[in-house]
Amino acid sequence: MKIAVLIRVYDRIEDLKYNLQIISDTWKENEYYIIVVSNGKNKGYEIPSESLPLIDKLVILEENAGHRKGNSQLLMEGIKYIPQEYDYTLILEADTWVYTDTIHTKYAHLLSQSQYAVWASADWYDKSYGLATDFALIKSDYIRNNPKLFDFELFPECHISNFLRDNKGNYIWISENMPVHVPSYIKYKYPYVPNIKEGRFYVFPKSKTATHHIEFLKGGMQQKKEYFNILADCDYFADAKVSNKAWKRFKMRFWIGLTKCFIKKSWFRKKIYIEIPNQ
Repeated sequence: MKIAVLIRVYDRIEDLKYNLQIISDTWKENEYYIIVVSNGKNKGYEIPSESLPLIDKLVILEENAGHRKGNSQLLMEGIKYIPQEYDYTLILEADTWVYTDTIHTKYAHLLSQSQYAVWASADWYDKSYGLATDFALIKSDYIRNNPKLFDFELFPECHISNFLRDNKGNYIWISENMPVHVPSYIKYKYPYVPNIKEGRFYVFPKSKTATHHIEFLKGGMQQKKEYFNILADCDYFADAKVSNKAWKRFKMRFWIGLTKCFIKKSWFRKKIYIEIPNQ
């Protein structure tokens, strides 16, 4: 299959460098067109020269729309460069690393078999409708026909769900990347949730995905590489070798899976759509 990969980046330049290496080395099942959109140049965040050969289309925005609108700005600009012959588009944060592309192939096939589903990503919230935007696979024609899909400021995950509801689009949950969050009543440290205020996991062993913000890791980038090697079940990063990977991967799956037993609001009431104020 032909999949356009739209990677957006502001300041996570080192993450981007490693992400592009992983894509080049391990994504082999499909044909990819790599689009990188950056809006951090004015703050000194420039794409490293060693990454340029791994990018098919690089878009540098001179003005940054700011924190609330910046993510939307990157997506809105990037979709202009999706080649016509690419039926699927994968939107990806620069710090979202995925080992191999088995997950992409699976959900591209599922989307191809559905008349109504146009989007595949994780279920972001428990009590309200929201679809993850750090890793999502979308039918490219739906993006072309609905360019305001990514026109948001607040709550992008809820915006996407609302937009699909209102514009004849259904979705498939990528269950391998779920659950994303621990219940909000957990106020203390939980394994593999490095920032309890945010309350989300950053490792997803079933899809071999790491999405860490390195500032939440005591070991920084080195620790993220170690986590990735555990998820990949190999020493992809030779400078971050890890022993007992199977045991450490089991612990990840155990602690993530355990949260499915925790009391959730969705057990007692249906999910709701969050109506977003005029942006």
